[in-house]
Amino acid sequence: MNDRKFRPLRAKITSTIINVVIVALLCVGVFSLINTARISKTLQRSNAEMTQTSRTMTSGSMDEMARVRLQELADDKANLADRAFYEFRQAVSMVASAAEKVYAEQDQYPQRFAPLPDASKDGQLTMQVLYATGVDPEAPEILREAGLVGNLQETIYTVNLHSENIASVYFATESGIMVQADYISAKKFDADGNIMPLDAKTRPWYQGAASSGKPFLTSVTKDAHTPQMGIMCGVPAYHRGRLVGVAGAGMYLDSISNLVQSVNLGDKGSVCIVNNFGRILFSTVKEGELSVAGNEKDLRLSSDPKMVGLAIEALRGEHGIKQISVNGTPSFVAFAPMKTVGWSVFIILSEEEVEAPTAAMQEGLDKIAAEAMEEANATSNKGLYIFIAVLAAALLLALAASFALSKRIAEPIHELTKKVGKIQGNDLNFEWNLDTGDETQLLAESFHSLTDRMKTYVDDIQKITAEKERIGTELELATRIQTGMLPNIFPPFPKRNDIDIFASMHPAKEVGGDFYDFFLVDDEHLALVIADVSGKGVPAALFMMASMILINSELQNGRSPAKALERVNDRICANNREEMFVTVWLGVLDLKTGKLTAANAGHEYPLVKQPGKEFELIKDKHGFVVGGMPGMKYKEYELQLEAGAKVFIYTDGVPEASDSNNELFGTDRLLDALRPVQDKAPKAIINGVADSIHSFVGDAPQFDDITMLCIQYSGQFTS
Repeated sequence: MNDRKFRPLRAKITSTIINVVIVALLCVGVFSLINTARISKTLQRSNAEMTQTSRTMTSGSMDEMARVRLQELADDKANLADRAFYEFRQAVSMVASAAEKVYAEQDQYPQRFAPLPDASKDGQLTMQVLYATGVDPEAPEILREAGLVGNLQETIYTVNLHSENIASVYFATESGIMVQADYISAKKFDADGNIMPLDAKTRPWYQGAASSGKPFLTSVTKDAHTPQMGIMCGVPAYHRGRLVGVAGAGMYLDSISNLVQSVNLGDKGSVCIVNNFGRILFSTVKEGELSVAGNEKDLRLSSDPKMVGLAIEALRGEHGIKQISVNGTPSFVAFAPMKTVGWSVFIILSEEEVEAPTAAMQEGLDKIAAEAMEEANATSNKGLYIFIAVLAAALLLALAASFALSKRIAEPIHELTKKVGKIQGNDLNFEWNLDTGDETQLLAESFHSLTDRMKTYVDDIQKITAEKERIGTELELATRIQTGMLPNIFPPFPKRNDIDIFASMHPAKEVGGDFYDFFLVDDEHLALVIADVSGKGVPAALFMMASMILINSELQNGRSPAKALERVNDRICANNREEMFVTVWLGVLDLKTGKLTAANAGHEYPLVKQPGKEFELIKDKHGFVVGGMPGMKYKEYELQLEAGAKVFIYTDGVPEASDSNNELFGTDRLLDALRPVQDKAPKAIINGVADSIHSFVGDAPQFDDITMLCIQYSGQFTS
């Protein structure tokens, strides 16, 4: 490469910077001129949208405030009226309690008799006694009970005197006596001047309390002596579990009306009370469905669906607000329950009343929006002038800086390019003597560091490659040695027809820690071993071979499985600095009798299949692992194998094989895998289980060695 090719770089940098600045300024200038005209329109549109949004939000806020206020009014009035009914019921309960006390302690009360009605005392609160039709006041039992209940006069009189809304208070007995306090003495006489009897037991307040056994409020009912309508309350009184009478009181509807007449809702606000049958009891509405004139009609039968929905929710004891038309006027109706009697209070306010404050606020918002628009236009124009001045100054500075910058950048880059171009082949040397103090310097230092690392990396790669090849060769040799140590010629005893054996071991790495072994101790005894060393790789493989040799040696010396494990455990523990251990299942099969003597040192449970049956898990007693602790003792157990029986032993790599979701193969799947191949030869059995494991695991990596051994005992050997 020669210098001629790189000289234009300075000119390119200079011209590029100047061109970019000029084009940028022209674009910004044109854009500014075009958008200056649009700014005013945009501001006007935005201002109009904000004004409309403010109106909407203000209207919504005022609407919400009105709803809250209406609901509060409805709740307050409903609670006030409900409180009056609650006190009404409590007053009657007080009379009933006094009556029960009089009956319970009648020996302590004198005979006191209430007077008969006196027409001259009409309009005054007086006590009177009345009798039901057919009751003889002179009968001894009536006379005695009348003298007893006469002791209730002070209580009845006081309750009526101090209860502003109660018209009359009384106590009626089962025998037909009624003591009461009211203001209508003259109403107790007929046209001939005779006192009229009063059958209290026929009145709804008496019947309701007597049948329910608890305080009872009637619906709107006509008074017994006047044409007035009211609510009556009855509370039963008992003596020794027997009903002796009912205390009662009446409240005229006029008293209830006074509780809600004081609501101030402006010229178009109204209030009304609806009873539990959906009928209007009181209303300040002059006409229509919500007026008193229409109180015979159930609001739930209205032709207006919104009125029906309002009535249904109100009579369910709910409270809320509905928008409906009241006599052609769009209105808000807030409703709240009077729980004691099951009535509901309606508070009605027209939408015109709600929206009146909103209109006043809109005028102020329009004025504020106009002032904001004027100020925004002035600020926009001022900003444009400042922006043009700043752009002009920026152009001058850019022109001056571009000449100096092009020279400062181009020369170091040119020098760096030449030195980098020399790096090729085996020549990885790079030297840099300039100090630009910018990114070019950092780039040069990075190239210098990179070439040094590349030289080190090449050396390391050569060493690692050689070491990897050596380790690979050694691991391949270790694999062949380990494979050669395990019995791998099948059938192992081709001249014997009493046993058939097959085994396999698939290590998770190049070499594994699992091993199996089988050999004839003598002509009549076959040793079976399967084991799993802790850990993986070469250390586990070495430990595995040592353990295998020791176990083989002890069994060849004629020791039983338990004694062989004890001897091997002590010998391993004597020099086990790495603290490795091995789980072992060890068995010796008497080929003459079929008796299998086995011991288990922390290994998996064996599986046994007797003729005509399926494989069964033998949950033998586990001893401690071999190599874990010196001096351990192991227990033996015996299994009697019938001719044709099979034994399947394995390492934990089988049940703990996992799929990509980390779900284990498990013992249940192992039994399921054995079932379709259980009647086949040992080799087919092991291959079938291996196929099931492979199908379950799929593409998931193998984390543990998988080792299996299967033997079929066919009975005594025949030549």
